[in-house]
Amino acid sequence: MIIVPLEKKEEEEEEEEKKAELVLLQNASSCTDEAPEGQGSLSEGPFRDADAKNKQRSHERDTKQQHHSFLDTQNDDDVNYKQRRFMIYLCGGYKDTIPERCALMESVYPRLYLHCKQRGYDFKMIDLRAGVGDPDSDRHDLAEMHIETLRRCQDTEGPNFFVFTGQKHEILSLPNTIPQADFEAVLKLMEKNKKKLYRRQSDMAVESQSCIIPADHNRSFVLERETNLSEEKELSESSAVLSENSVSSSSVSDREETPLAPSWMDYDQELTLLQTWYKLDTNTVPAVYRLLPVSSNYPDFLSRDGHRRKLGRKAWRSSCVKLRSVLWRSGPEAIGEEATCRLLRTVLDREVEQGLGGKQPPEEFSHCYKRIITDLLYNLKNEHASQFIDLHKGRPEINQTFHQAQQRFIRNIHLKLRHTNIRETNVSWGKKGLSAKHNRSHQFYVDRLCSHFQRTITASLNRHMQVRQPKGSFDMQRKEVSRLKTQEEIQRHVRFGKTLAQGFAFRQNFLTEVRSALEATSLSLNALLIVGEPGSGKSTTLAKLAQLIPTWIPGDVKVLACFVGLTSDSRNVRLLLQTLCLQLSNIYSLQTEISESLSELSSDLCSLLGLVTEERPLTLLLDGLDNLSEEHEADLSWLSDILLPHVFIVVSASTHSKCAHFLQSQVKVSVLSLPALHHEEITSALASRLSSDSRQLTENQWTLLSQSCLSCPSPLYLNLAYAESKQWSSFTPENNLNIPKDPNQLFINVLVSLEREYGSCLVRRLALLISLSRSGIAEEELLVLLGCDGHVKREMASLHHQTLPGSKYSPVPYAFVAGLLYSLRDYMTEVESDDTWVLRWTHMEFCCVVLQRYAPTEDSVKAVHADFADYFNGSAPNSQVFQPLAWIRKERGRRCYVFNLRKLHCLPYHYIHSGQIIPLLTECLFNYEFLLHKLWGLSIYHVQEDLKAAVIVDKDLLDVAVLAQVLSLSHSVLLNDPCQLASQLLGRLEQIICQDKPVTSGDPRRFSFLHDLLAQCRSSSLPVLVPSYTCLLPPGGLMHTLLSGHMSAVTALAYGGRHLVSCSSDGKLNLWRLDEQMRPVGALPRAHGCAVDWAADSLTLCLDDTVLVLQMGYCLQVREVHSGKVLYVEESLDVPVVTSACDGRLLVIFYDGCHMVKVFNLVSSCSLLFCVNLTLEFEPIHKDQSIVVSRQPAKDYVLFAYRLQAHYHAHNTRMHININ
Repeated sequence: MIIVPLEKKEEEEEEEEKKAELVLLQNASSCTDEAPEGQGSLSEGPFRDADAKNKQRSHERDTKQQHHSFLDTQNDDDVNYKQRRFMIYLCGGYKDTIPERCALMESVYPRLYLHCKQRGYDFKMIDLRAGVGDPDSDRHDLAEMHIETLRRCQDTEGPNFFVFTGQKHEILSLPNTIPQADFEAVLKLMEKNKKKLYRRQSDMAVESQSCIIPADHNRSFVLERETNLSEEKELSESSAVLSENSVSSSSVSDREETPLAPSWMDYDQELTLLQTWYKLDTNTVPAVYRLLPVSSNYPDFLSRDGHRRKLGRKAWRSSCVKLRSVLWRSGPEAIGEEATCRLLRTVLDREVEQGLGGKQPPEEFSHCYKRIITDLLYNLKNEHASQFIDLHKGRPEINQTFHQAQQRFIRNIHLKLRHTNIRETNVSWGKKGLSAKHNRSHQFYVDRLCSHFQRTITASLNRHMQVRQPKGSFDMQRKEVSRLKTQEEIQRHVRFGKTLAQGFAFRQNFLTEVRSALEATSLSLNALLIVGEPGSGKSTTLAKLAQLIPTWIPGDVKVLACFVGLTSDSRNVRLLLQTLCLQLSNIYSLQTEISESLSELSSDLCSLLGLVTEERPLTLLLDGLDNLSEEHEADLSWLSDILLPHVFIVVSASTHSKCAHFLQSQVKVSVLSLPALHHEEITSALASRLSSDSRQLTENQWTLLSQSCLSCPSPLYLNLAYAESKQWSSFTPENNLNIPKDPNQLFINVLVSLEREYGSCLVRRLALLISLSRSGIAEEELLVLLGCDGHVKREMASLHHQTLPGSKYSPVPYAFVAGLLYSLRDYMTEVESDDTWVLRWTHMEFCCVVLQRYAPTEDSVKAVHADFADYFNGSAPNSQVFQPLAWIRKERGRRCYVFNLRKLHCLPYHYIHSGQIIPLLTECLFNYEFLLHKLWGLSIYHVQEDLKAAVIVDKDLLDVAVLAQVLSLSHSVLLNDPCQLASQLLGRLEQIICQDKPVTSGDPRRFSFLHDLLAQCRSSSLPVLVPSYTCLLPPGGLMHTLLSGHMSAVTALAYGGRHLVSCSSDGKLNLWRLDEQMRPVGALPRAHGCAVDWAADSLTLCLDDTVLVLQMGYCLQVREVHSGKVLYVEESLDVPVVTSACDGRLLVIFYDGCHMVKVFNLVSSCSLLFCVNLTLEFEPIHKDQSIVVSRQPAKDYVLFAYRLQAHYHAHNTRMHININ
């Protein structure tokens, strides 16, 4: 290896402009020797100093913008939030770096994915060139898609940009737009050259017809002609060389073309070619010449016939080569070589500029792998040589123009990236070029590259990872993990709300109506319901209200906002309430334990909202309640229980949804409808967006756009219509300007357009996978499931002639999927759900549109769900890496689990929706390992929800019923320690299963699935204590329900005819309704007057649940239930024992220590009827709790009992009193 300095001239220029020290270049053969400076560089040129200045100024501007943005985010509450995912972008030559990129995607990517998932992080590695032979698109938006994808990667932490280089220059690309002045300067120069050549050739033709030519004149003419021919030859040489190599690169033709001096007719054809493909677009400010879509001149480019499409692509590549040649030959003289190089730079040039200049310093985020084939120069005649170096067409000679450009491209990387981040490797040539399959040394090179790549990324990722390791007992660890996940869920909603509020621009007058309505609801204790059509802006309005309400309501206002449907957890009403309860406990600094069942959470929420005071009011914003999922039947009855003083509740739902109808009929609500957008709002919004995008429209286009928005005055339609108008240019024909008057039809038009470009099968499959997924689909899931469809495979082969697989996981290259998603970016969003980033539609209406168009029958929907279920069940390649039940890592001698929430949620979900009940039972509900991981990673309530969803109305499943009873009996144990699942199942079912034997050989067993489940328990993946016989209560007895609603320990309980009252140690009294759901009615009012609230030892409900008697020690208090008015108070020498008689109208009090009995008439304000001493047959032994009375008297009888020395006596005393 030889190290040589740069040329002296280059050093002087770099000292003056870049102030850099001597830069060393490493060359290994004559193939990599630095070529002399000259025309043809697409990365640098004679004007590179000015380019360096521009880049320096651009870098300074970017630094200022980043600093300004950083200052702005200092006041943000989530400034420390970091995405728990890493994204790495790979780029390199389309052909010469295939071995390296393919090896990394196939061998390193799964290992890095596993490494991140084991630590609770998501990971993605993107290669937009994998499986793509020729980068062509109808609208020429590939470069923008590459840069946008790279920016997404740069938004994450850790390393994000890796570039691979060889000795071959990247495929050239045409500029999508050319500034008007530059393009017209090129046209003017070409017109000038055309006229000059035309005059010269005309003069030559006239003079050649002359018979007699004077000697001097002849000599002059010959000199002039030689000069002209020399100039013409020089003018054509560069373009001829470029054209040769370009044609060779694109495989357009195999003919050897001899470069000829251009004639005026050549210029005329080139002018026609330029003006055919580039049209002046005045819609862009300033105006540009825009490259037309390929299909505008070559309709076969989007033909449904594969052969015709292939011919269309070949014709376009031929025109593309000619266009590049014309711009390259005329550009330097017309606009300067620097501007020409900027126009004709490759996509890889742009990626390197963004990758090395996007985040500073680049050494922390970027790496370069440089490969040199040392003996490539001696193997130029090999048929594979053109894949690794640029050759002249038909000749085994290096094309110096492109070779120099590649050298300058590499030097540019050296100038921007420190040498420690550039890894250079020398390899030798093989029979098939660079092929790890056919050459052991190449395999060794690829293995070392993969090893170094993995070590580099792993070390960097470990520095950025913050692995959470909860401490304490198992139940404490589980609660801590659950709390952290809920906190992250809250942060997602807060960030989403802030983002929406920034985009609020409409309906300022409506906010005034909302303010007035909130003031009215504070008096009537009503919730405020905002209704509107889908896409009318309900979410944005509620997000803006979250910012404004603290300025409207006096006091220290707290605002809780939740956007139902943002994540999968927010669509489950139980998890929604859990999130709200945790936020409330944080607000009031309560160290209370949050429940997990729906009934308990409803009670907890009611109790927590009871703490709200006038000084610290609370506002609860719940957006999109109609998006709640089917778990618990999307129950909203709890809303009626939280309409409390100083609590302002604002909810939203679609106008005609079942949710809106339920709220208006069953809950006290005040309804406000979102008004349609006004003409002024629409006009102002469109003008503002055009201005921010530096665009304008023609008069007809503006009229069409504004009228269309007025016909459907909703924010969603305005956004989609404006996005559609961005495709319009000033030369777009009038008949192509068509905007449907409905957002759904707009979406359909986009799908139809994508079907023409990518194929109907691919678009159909992708849209259905997104629509039928559970709250979204991850990109790795999307790729595999697309490849599982046979129609997609055949379409890729016939329509796109796809012979290079994108990866061994999917035959569909990622570039096709990325292009589709990029085209659908206005209709899709990416959110974090189940610790994974997933794609979903921005509005549920789009799901309905997709299902109506692509899956009109129930069977077609079930087929897609079945494919999902097969994928999550492990049928995909490397399923142990991508879809295990949990990712396990060993750390300090212990196993740490990160559960795959996607699989735990999605597998039963898709089995249920595909109608596969038997696989649901065998693979999920009666699969011990699945149950164990779901109990461990989520909770027993998720399993119970699955069991409830698996119940078939018309068919009794005894196994499901028995399992549900067992889980209910083991509820408290499994909630604290799910690892006892095997012990609980065997301890309760062992005897039942042993007795389940058929009477005869032909009879079936009573239980079909429990036998296998118990057999699996004995081979658990965790060490468990397995009982040898039934030692726990078996199923089949009385079931119980846990209630929750107090913040401290419960001390007393009383039940009446229709209600139940509970008391806690803090003196709080809760009233419950005795029904199937056991929902709390609310907290009872505090005692009036001088009486205090007691932590009662016993409670008694009387007089049709309207009077409550409290006993604490020697004290007794009688009060009205609903008003809190105290009717009677006494403090006795003995402990009172209370009961009632005559259907609760009489209050009877015994005393534990004497024979006295008091009777009160509760009908007449607790007046004393009589006080007597009972005459007993035997003298009782008076001790504490020596008297027992009946709580449920029969008519007018009271049963009481007292204790003797070794016996007890029971008496039935009749209370026969005439009560007026």
